[in-house]
This record gives sequence, C-alpha cells and structure tokens, in this order.
Amino acid sequence: MTDILHFTLLPLSVCAGLYAILITYRLQKKYRLSYLSTYLYFQIFINVFGIYGILGQIIAEGILQQGESSIQTIETIGHFFSFLGIPFLILAWYMFIRLCREIIDKKLSRAFNLSYFFALTFIFFGYGAVILILNLSDYGDERYTVFSSAISYLYVVLEVLVIAVALLRLLVNSLKITDENKRTAVQTFAFLNLAFFSAGIILYLFAIRSQSLAPVHLLLFLAGNIPPVLYWKTYLKRHFIAPLPRDKDTQTWNKFLTEYNISKREEEVIREICEGKTNKEISDALFISLQTVKDHVYRIYQKTDVKNRVQLINLIQSYK
Repeated sequence: MTDILHFTLLPLSVCAGLYAILITYRLQKKYRLSYLSTYLYFQIFINVFGIYGILGQIIAEGILQQGESSIQTIETIGHFFSFLGIPFLILAWYMFIRLCREIIDKKLSRAFNLSYFFALTFIFFGYGAVILILNLSDYGDERYTVFSSAISYLYVVLEVLVIAVALLRLLVNSLKITDENKRTAVQTFAFLNLAFFSAGIILYLFAIRSQSLAPVHLLLFLAGNIPPVLYWKTYLKRHFIAPLPRDKDTQTWNKFLTEYNISKREEEVIREICEGKTNKEISDALFISLQTVKDHVYRIYQKTDVKNRVQLINLIQSYK
C-alpha cells in the first residue's frame, strides 16, 4: 500500500510543481511585470529543491531501506541529497522575500542581500562540514539520529523566519496601499501563502517521525504554490490591463479589426486604450470631444461583447 502511495504521489507532486511554473511563466509573458519574473524564479528554484532535496532523498532512502542498510548509511545518503538541494532552497527563499517587496513596489536593501547570503552560505557549508565529520568519526546510530532531528528543526526555524520576514512585512506594508482592489489582493495573496507554508511545516514535522508521510509533504510542498499564483492570475485578469504583445503582427491585428467590424476611428481609440489612457486623455490625443470618445468606447464594447477595458485588452491579447 505504501509503495502504491509513493508511485502515485511522487509523480503527481512533480506535475503540480511544473504546473505552478507554467502558470507563472504565462503570467510573466503576458503582463511583463518585473515582480512576475521574480515569482517565476521562485517557482523554478523551489521545484528544483523539491526534486533534488526532497524527492531524491525519499527515493534514495526507500531503496536503502529495502536493502536493509544501516541507519547511518540511510541518513547519510538522505543528507547528501538534501545538501545538493540547499543552494536552490536558499535562492527560492530569497526570491520569495524579494517578491513580497516588489509586489508593493519596494526593493530589498543591499545590506539585507549581503546579510542574507552570508548567513545562509555559512549555514550551508556548516551543514556539509558536520555531515563529513560525522561520517569520518565513530558515531553510533543514536547520535546520528539526533543530528538528523536537529537539522530538520533548523530547517523549520529558517522557514519560519522566511515567513516572518516576507509575509508579515507584506501584510504590514499592504495597509499603506491606496488602491482598495490591490490592497485586498495583496493581503489575500499573503494569507494564502501563509496558510500553505504553515501547513507544509506542520506536515513536515509529522513526516520526520513517519517516513510514509514524506510523499504527502512533497505534494503539499509543491502543489501549495498553485492556489496563490492562481489567485494572483485572477486579480490581474480583473484589474490590470496587460500591454499588447510585442509579437502581435499586422496581419493578426487587421484580422481582429475586420472580424469585429472596427472602424478607423475606433481603431485609434482602441490603441489609446491599450496605452492605458483615460477618456479625457484620449479626447486630447485625438482632438475629439469627451462625449465622442465615450460613444466610440460604447460601440467598441458592443461590437466586441465586452464590459470594460480589462476585458477588451484580454480579448486582444488572446486573439489569434
């Protein structure tokens, strides 16, 4: 039964992680916002760690346990795979902290960057040195088990610190956002991540004591990134006007205009809308009255069967 659970959950976990990467990549390509690039890097690094550090550890320990290897051998190989994945986890945590700053138009200070990488690099090499020392010394299985538990709890402490630095500061700074829609979106995004981070930590603590829960933890670890990014996708779709794609060729554009029977003046209005201009700014740019602009916009909505500018831009974005 355990083997069936492993064979089911492990591939599902990888697929969930790849799906999160795909969603984020499409958002970054469509909206071309700088923080979405950071979000994409976070998704990539956290998935690489999940594959190297967690999935590799689960598979290796499972094989060794079937071969009735000693506890020290099993733990050593497990720590080896975990050690390989640590650099990607360090980068993933950094990208997440950076994301939580950039999403509210702020940046990380140089002092923070230097302190973060110095501290985590020191911990990384310290981890490797302790593994090496333990394997060269004559330590029994009991002491090695204690060491493994200490490493696991250190991971939990660091994860909690990342949550505190990233999400709690994000929630505090969200109170300063004047746009009500964005403020609500940022707070919901923070609470979603907080919920899945916390659930992952709790499940990890149980997985330490029961290896059968390790695949379940991996699934939550990777699939837990999907709900926040899906929520942010919904927010952008409803409240953010994406720029026209750079590769939108003339032939496709003309086909769009022909299919929806868009006049020359309406085309000019649409192009101004795509630049993010208000009706007043369009009026000034095209030297027509404000009421005329409103009439054109109304007819454009009627022809394309949309209700607002966001839907109009999304229609143009997705038109092929």
